[in-house]
Amino acid sequence: MGRKCTVLLLVLFMVIGLSFNVMAAKQKQIVWKMQASYPTGTTVMMHGEEWQKFIEQITAGRLTVEILPPGAMCAVGDIVTYLEQGVFDCAVSYGGFYTGLIPETDLEIGLPLGHQTWDEYWDAYWNRGLGDVIRDAYSEHNIMHYPCAAGCYYHFNTNFPVTKLSDLKGKKIRALGIYGKYVQALGGSAVVIPGGELYMAMKLGTIDGAIYDASGLMDVKFHEVVEYYTFPTAAQIALSFLINKDSFNKLPDDLKPIVDLGTRFILEDSGNRYITETKESFNAARNMGSVKASWLPEEELVKARKLVAPLWDELGKKSPRMAKGVDILKKQMRDVGRPMD
Repeated sequence: MGRKCTVLLLVLFMVIGLSFNVMAAKQKQIVWKMQASYPTGTTVMMHGEEWQKFIEQITAGRLTVEILPPGAMCAVGDIVTYLEQGVFDCAVSYGGFYTGLIPETDLEIGLPLGHQTWDEYWDAYWNRGLGDVIRDAYSEHNIMHYPCAAGCYYHFNTNFPVTKLSDLKGKKIRALGIYGKYVQALGGSAVVIPGGELYMAMKLGTIDGAIYDASGLMDVKFHEVVEYYTFPTAAQIALSFLINKDSFNKLPDDLKPIVDLGTRFILEDSGNRYITETKESFNAARNMGSVKASWLPEEELVKARKLVAPLWDELGKKSPRMAKGVDILKKQMRDVGRPMD
């Protein structure tokens, strides 16, 4: 009798599964366009490629995604503007490109000398209220925001060692968003250059270094044109996965929670992979003898925090929402023993 029940249950589940697949097949297929800000195959775009793969699986193929290469629909710096208008449905990008349009993106990417690990960032975003601040800012531009981990090593790639702050004096360093002011606060000269142009800028000596994720050492062969990578990291950096709110609202009601919650946890998975690949990239470059580690000692970091603290205060004065975000981060830094005030 028990065996017959088991067989009947198996048959029932098979019928239900087949029925679900048949219903899914009858549903109208939805095709989204994703604008990439970095080339496919790079660690950065792994977030987009993993999201495409898994979102198609968990929606049983009802939502499919076409990834557009950088520049296909717009320049990287215009992604937020075009996404707001619904020119495409979603995008993977870096908030540092949009600080002029959305000041809260400075909080989103990770403030200099703030979060040192992804669990610290995650705690601020999901537990302490930083995510509410950032999502509210993007929502005003008709966009839903989801954070995804970028480099756990995000600091100076240089052709000279950085063991004290004075080593940076007068050096031309590529840096985006708040990190441009970080470079200036430490005595360097900030230069804005798109990621795709960094290799030649270093090779030709147009710049002396760049603040860039260590995954780039192998991803874009940056190890061929830099000699040193500075530790500890300036911060654990975050990228952003962005969805047009109108595109989301047009989804069938049963798909909305799948896409919303699915996006969060797909990005947690790809974020852990990103962090692992960043470490592997640095170690590969070091093991082949291309890049050496350069360390700022604690006494230099103490000096750096004093120089950088006014930048945090400056951000907080931009608006009540920015003040709330900075206060959240200052409280967290006190809690973890690295006070910025």
